[in-house]
Amino acid sequence: MARYCGNQNSAPLIKVAQDFQAQSLIAGNSLLTNKPIWGLKTIDELVKYFVDNLDEGEGDFFSKLETQLKPASADAKILLAEMLWFMSLCPSNVGPSSKRDTVERVFAFSGKNLADTVPVDVQKEYLSDEVLTGIGKTGAAYNTGRWRELVYFIRLLTELFKLSASERSTLLANHEAFSTWLELIPENSQRQFRHMLLYLFYPDSQERIFGGSHRQSLLTKFANISASQFKKMPAHDVDNQLLDIRRKFEQEYGTQELDYYVEPLKSRWDRENVSTTIAEQNAEYESKDKTMASNNNNTSLNQILYGPPGTGKTYNTINRALQIVAPEFYRSNKDNRVELKTHFDDLVAKNRIGFVTFHQSFSYEDFVEGLRANSDEAGQVSYDLEDGIFKRMCAAANAKPIMAKSQRRVDVSGRKVWKMSLGDTLGDDAYIYQQCIENNYVLLGYGYNVDFSTSKDRKGVIDAYKFNGIEIEKESNDYRVTSVQNFKNVMSIGDLIVISDGNRKFRAIAEVTGDYQYDPTAIEDDSYSQMRKVIWHRIYEPSLPVDELFNKNLSQMTLYRLREPVLDVVKLQDMLLGEQTKDGTLPSVAVGTQISSYMVESISDEIIGLRKPNGALLPMPRIIIDQLVSLVKLNLISVDDIRSKRVFERIIDSDMEKFIINGYPNVLAPLVESIHHYGLDTKALTSSDNRVLIIDEINRGNISNIFGELITLIEPSKRTGGSESLSVKLPYSKESFSVPSNLYIIGTMNTADKSLAQVDIALRRRFEFVEMMPKHELLEGIDIEGINIAKLLEVINQRIELIYDREHTIGHSFFLPLKSEPTIERLARIFELEILPLLEEYFFEDWERVGQVLGDQFKSTNPELKFIEEKYTDASVLKLMGSDWSQDSIRPYKRNMAALTNPEAYIGIYESPQG
Repeated sequence: MARYCGNQNSAPLIKVAQDFQAQSLIAGNSLLTNKPIWGLKTIDELVKYFVDNLDEGEGDFFSKLETQLKPASADAKILLAEMLWFMSLCPSNVGPSSKRDTVERVFAFSGKNLADTVPVDVQKEYLSDEVLTGIGKTGAAYNTGRWRELVYFIRLLTELFKLSASERSTLLANHEAFSTWLELIPENSQRQFRHMLLYLFYPDSQERIFGGSHRQSLLTKFANISASQFKKMPAHDVDNQLLDIRRKFEQEYGTQELDYYVEPLKSRWDRENVSTTIAEQNAEYESKDKTMASNNNNTSLNQILYGPPGTGKTYNTINRALQIVAPEFYRSNKDNRVELKTHFDDLVAKNRIGFVTFHQSFSYEDFVEGLRANSDEAGQVSYDLEDGIFKRMCAAANAKPIMAKSQRRVDVSGRKVWKMSLGDTLGDDAYIYQQCIENNYVLLGYGYNVDFSTSKDRKGVIDAYKFNGIEIEKESNDYRVTSVQNFKNVMSIGDLIVISDGNRKFRAIAEVTGDYQYDPTAIEDDSYSQMRKVIWHRIYEPSLPVDELFNKNLSQMTLYRLREPVLDVVKLQDMLLGEQTKDGTLPSVAVGTQISSYMVESISDEIIGLRKPNGALLPMPRIIIDQLVSLVKLNLISVDDIRSKRVFERIIDSDMEKFIINGYPNVLAPLVESIHHYGLDTKALTSSDNRVLIIDEINRGNISNIFGELITLIEPSKRTGGSESLSVKLPYSKESFSVPSNLYIIGTMNTADKSLAQVDIALRRRFEFVEMMPKHELLEGIDIEGINIAKLLEVINQRIELIYDREHTIGHSFFLPLKSEPTIERLARIFELEILPLLEEYFFEDWERVGQVLGDQFKSTNPELKFIEEKYTDASVLKLMGSDWSQDSIRPYKRNMAALTNPEAYIGIYESPQG
């Protein structure tokens, strides 16, 4: 049965949905007031004042909604409140209290208070936490594009109420008929509410799948339906196909308690569950939209944490970044904040996590690339192209290291490190680099075709030049001499060489394995005749930005010694950790190991990711690989059995996936053989190749100016490897640029600065929004001289919501220091230095409003407990201004500092006479 939702209970929702169908959609009566408000008259009002009068101006959704519906009748407004209630039943990413607030707020448009109008038993039945908890997540578009879903609902009701009550009853009694009838409603296939409505009314035959991308993914996986075919299918045909797939699974598993988001089905299709991604090789199936663009941790590629000040937005970016970059570490240490923060700082230092704050002057040149004025030691000013943090993070995320298969860990301690250029990437000698890679050597572009084999020192190098008729005028500092001297006599076997790509990138790391050689035949250009043999430890394609390894840009000199602090030795050591060896000679299978024509790209508890020769990713389930390795170790099967597809002839009673094992014998056989002989390097489990860019205060910057043309490229489907991947030519460097699919963007947004409704539409379309509101319950148990801190914050925020709005409430984090320092003095400092200044800013120094938030209006009999008091008494005003002066403007107020250390003043905030 589709009504089964694993640990989530759908029964309360289905029950109230059936009540709604019978009482409202058929009988036409209000579910909350039992009055006959459901009919064409009130629905037409919603069409007139909302559908035909959409407001795209400033302001949040509800403020604009209230203005639009001002001329509408009270019944139409209550009708709308009930519609929004029904629309909020399924989503679980909005809490019950927020849903109730929405219903109560819109109900109040009618001039009536829901709490006073709706019977208590009805409120308990339809507005309880149990009913409003939800049963599934929706994309951010369901909330940010709520008006579209509402327009669809209104249009649906318009058509439905053209039918008689008897006709509506007959239509709604038949799932197939009603689903087919819905095709008449514009945008039927695109609206998530359509899928929620059908699930709530027909839970035994309609799937709990609200996002169109997941519906498409299931049909792609199990019915071999392509994206283009899916787009042409009516929505009810998709429903029927999903039902047919379910029935096959019910037969296979012998139970009706199945759900596509719960095991065992989840791991059969969900690309976010890495053990199932074998069939996802098709480029068409990769990265269809925001909902499907998640990593193993169900994390959106683009997300914004938004809420009032002090709700833990920046605090939580650390957790989310670690879940993405180091998921195993996070799971093992999630309760140890010190360890999490230390590891986070370490990843920031290694450029795995980037952090930037947007502000009004932040620009495209700061974020992507631009010209910077620099001066040299002589004071000469030059304008150089420099990459911004976004371009650097994209370059680093794009780069895939190619490692020597049998290379041991490289210890960098005690080694000299050199920077070397091997031809100009964009010049006529660009081929030299590739020649060096293919032949395991490096070539110096100085020394012409002179043989320096007998030159033992700098003087010997000069003599060799002169012997060949080359004049050296400034013998002490001629770079032709210096470069050859370093390459021939200073460089040693075991030294490391970092190969640059311009002065802002590097593209390989090598180790010197041979002495100097003179070979004028190495390449056609005999000016590159000076050679040293090397082994290539790392080759980066594309090149990495300099800040992955250096603390400043590289020099244009061909060859020179690298030292700290320019070179970050810790980062270099991390890059060369290499593969752990089992017996000192052969490495275990690890990231970078070559398996046949495939390369191991990632290892986790769930999958081993293999990069195919054509660049596509082939994820192989760990559970299958581990089972095969165990069977080989027990001599129950051989590697040749895997290669020859005889596994299931040897193992008759097996629950292993036959289509995977027999479908990839040429991949699984060498992989299992390598793991069996050499083991699996599980250090790769502690990290991933994902990177995170955290953008603090993202709403404070001018998004159009900062992202420019790149705003489109951050969409999951437009990223590298996506189904509609795009690249652009950057205006300064003229380089082709794309955004990799392993770079996650996490923004934070303070709603006190700008409401969600005012956010740039381009930003809203491309990000998922995660609301973070004050949680006073986190302060439970904090008692300071009788002051209940949790209750204090709860009441303050309730008053702010009434006077201002919920986006300007106060976060719980302001009060968290009280857990370790529960004193009245600490509380006084928090109020004096943080809470009062914040309230003053909110209310533009309207001190009377500030006092109302703090309950001062209830302290007239105890004025010494007021936090805000009038600055002048009547007597002092009379003395200062005389009897003829009248107070026409706002009276001056001041803080009552004595109240800040009086526990009774704080208790008076929530224990008012009316409270």
